[in-house]
Amino acid sequence: MGKYLYIAAASFCVAMGFIGIFLPVFPTTPWLLLAIFLYMRSSRSGVKMILRNKYMGPYVHSYFSRNGIPAHQLKRILLTLWLTLAVGIAIFRGSIIVVCILASVGIGVSAHLYCRREKK
Repeated sequence: MGKYLYIAAASFCVAMGFIGIFLPVFPTTPWLLLAIFLYMRSSRSGVKMILRNKYMGPYVHSYFSRNGIPAHQLKRILLTLWLTLAVGIAIFRGSIIVVCILASVGIGVSAHLYCRREKK
């Protein structure tokens, strides 16, 4: 029974990670890493499915490798992140609290990603 609970939880995490691919403010990589953690306790084929997937695989490969995030991918991620945040800030410009939260998330995520960049 425990195995099936792990598989269900991991599948939910994969779905959340997949949604995060299209919603840049929604985290992708943490959901996929959690899914891999849960699949490792229940289904090795689930781990392989994530790592071999052409959409989800690149998000976790940089975390498992020591290479870091390639510069071209980092630029694209940051551009998408800040464009999405700019839209959110424009929509909620009347609420200073929401704008501050969005800006803080953007700064925090940008700093984290910059620390994960590819070392040359």
